[in-house]
Amino acid sequence: MTFHGHKVIWKTWAPLEIKIFLWLAFRRRHWTGDRRLRHRLEAVRSAILYDQGRETIDHILAECPITREIWFHILSAFGQHCPPAAASSQRWWRRLRSLFTVEKRKGIDSLFVLVSWEIWKERNTRCFREFVFSIIDILQVVRAEADRWIEAGANGLRALAQP
Repeated sequence: MTFHGHKVIWKTWAPLEIKIFLWLAFRRRHWTGDRRLRHRLEAVRSAILYDQGRETIDHILAECPITREIWFHILSAFGQHCPPAAASSQRWWRRLRSLFTVEKRKGIDSLFVLVSWEIWKERNTRCFREFVFSIIDILQVVRAEADRWIEAGANGLRALAQP
């Protein structure tokens, strides 16, 4: 399998642990339901975030109805329409990048990484703690974390937020 997108991951402004998370996601190394089944481990066959479809990392980050709704709200705030779902998280990232000018791409790259990380954390909260946050709660967490990233030096996110 050809691995595209690694250069963009490492150039994106984000904490290192989150870049590593995304790199592992693109390599399909997270222990989602499909990977557990491939290794003959106990696994839930349907997606944990939204009981629809097989749980793959691509489903979680690019196709899941909850993920799509989160992106719908975020992109609406920027005056953008949510593009159609993609079969892979890498393709979804490319579609998101294509919506913005070159000057704003660093910001959308950081935002993609941030939203993917928060969605993964929500999936794990549902899986291991059996607690569910609402879409509004997740959006508030994304906003608060984006503000922290901007304070820490994510200038692309700052530029994305400006008209």
